Amino acid sequence: MKIGNYKVIRQIGEGGFARTYEAEHLVLGKRACLKQNLSLSDLDAEVLKEEAALLWDVHHHSLPQMKDFFRAPDGSCILVMDFVEGRNLEELVGAKGPLHPEDASWVMQRLLQALHYLHSKGIVHSDVKPQNIIVQPKQHNAVLVDYGLSSFRPSGDTRPLGYTEAWAAPELLLGKPPLPESDLYGAGMALLYALGGDILTKSIPDSVPAPLREFCESLLKYDAKERPRWESVDLVKRLSDIRQEAFGRRHTR
Repeated sequence: MKIGNYKVIRQIGEGGFARTYEAEHLVLGKRACLKQNLSLSDLDAEVLKEEAALLWDVHHHSLPQMKDFFRAPDGSCILVMDFVEGRNLEELVGAKGPLHPEDASWVMQRLLQALHYLHSKGIVHSDVKPQNIIVQPKQHNAVLVDYGLSSFRPSGDTRPLGYTEAWAAPELLLGKPPLPESDLYGAGMALLYALGGDILTKSIPDSVPAPLREFCESLLKYDAKERPRWESVDLVKRLSDIRQEAFGRRHTR
């Protein structure tokens, strides 16, 4: 199948309003990630246009770079982004079991750096989950992908249009507007999963150092107001301090 100037290699996933493909540019031969809306409604088109406008300004080592936005011959809107190499966190844990707490910590540190960057731009991802975290051990990096129906600037009139129920913050399940703290809850769930915790009971293995357990638990508070806020705490630095305390180093490299 061909979409614009791209040959589709495989379908990566499908969400509430868009289908995602791995593709290759017919002339340049470069791989890319294409997101195509599933229906041709005016709402879907506007959602993708809004997403594209936000993503042009996103430049971060733990976030994919947007490359293009166009309309396909059938009228659907196409977002073109970098294709990110690596296995996602769900695949990694499924293949090898829970991560060592130190490895889970550096993955989480990269994720928090990405979220801090997005939130500083007024963007809430709203679908942070293990499947959307690509882990690149050789580069000591983790990349947050799939801006589903997510990249909206939070406001009182915004509703969470795209999230995954098993990983979503309580306020999203209640139909409330997505907040930066909603993403932090998703990050806490991803950390819990990486550590081998129980996603239903939110329990964390006793083998995990206490400071890291407490950090994870702080992100998983039911009430968004009780979770950390960037305005009051630098979560990246806090996790760096925990790594120093628990493992004797702040940085992976």
